[in-house]
Amino acid sequence: MKTVQNKRWKQVTAPLRMLPEFFIPGEAKCGTTSMFRYLSLHPEIYPSDVKEPNNFWRYGSSPLWCRQHYPFRWVRTLRKLRGKRTVTGEASPEYFSKEPVPASIAERCPNPYLIFLFRDPVERAFSDHHMLVKAGVETVSFEERIEQSLAWVRDPGMKEVLECLNELEHHPARYLLRGAYRKNLEPWLRHFPRDRMLFIESESFFENPEREVNRTLSFLGLSPMEKQDWPIFKKGQNKQPMDSDIRQKLQEYFAPLNRELYQFLGEDWSWSAS
Repeated sequence: MKTVQNKRWKQVTAPLRMLPEFFIPGEAKCGTTSMFRYLSLHPEIYPSDVKEPNNFWRYGSSPLWCRQHYPFRWVRTLRKLRGKRTVTGEASPEYFSKEPVPASIAERCPNPYLIFLFRDPVERAFSDHHMLVKAGVETVSFEERIEQSLAWVRDPGMKEVLECLNELEHHPARYLLRGAYRKNLEPWLRHFPRDRMLFIESESFFENPEREVNRTLSFLGLSPMEKQDWPIFKKGQNKQPMDSDIRQKLQEYFAPLNRELYQFLGEDWSWSAS
């Protein structure tokens, strides 16, 4: 009952709330939770009250529903009177691969900062599967799921089906489709300029969180932040090693897709290098 009342309160007060100035749209299992938690420690950032509100996916650009979970506008007014800046933002990894989301965001937030974290898609897929098995959502082995997905993406007759599946949260081909970063960027590039986008390699973020967090804060126009402890949140554990044949098949599948991303970024992240 309390949860229902809280949800209704957020819905009723939605018109009084701010809209995000930055988004971390994804991708899943790439460090979005850790980045969101770290940024939330900055004194000028007032984040959404949950890490994954998914407002612009669930409710489109509805003027009522899309403002849920963000701070009240009077917070910014009071802080401005004190000479302090207030920046709000959120992280919803489901946004990235959903084609209608960029248009929904652009309608309400025309010029936001967009922070993308991308991980080696082979490792991302394996970690994604482990997470869903642990959550009880996935019941099929990683090897079987990948063989099935590879058959689907190579079948020309499945093209429209895969496009529809990509709009869902859980589906058998997500381990491949969500790693096609350059392709999934297209709708974002149609609605937002390149200079409002920051791209972070997850491996570099995991290796040196402080450097990447401060690079992100600089992108947002905020002062740097020092912190001694940078824990990795929602880190998967106790995974069995990936089958070597499946790893090779995934590396071969993602190799041309990775090259497309590197060409766009002007930087070679050398994922899955032999």
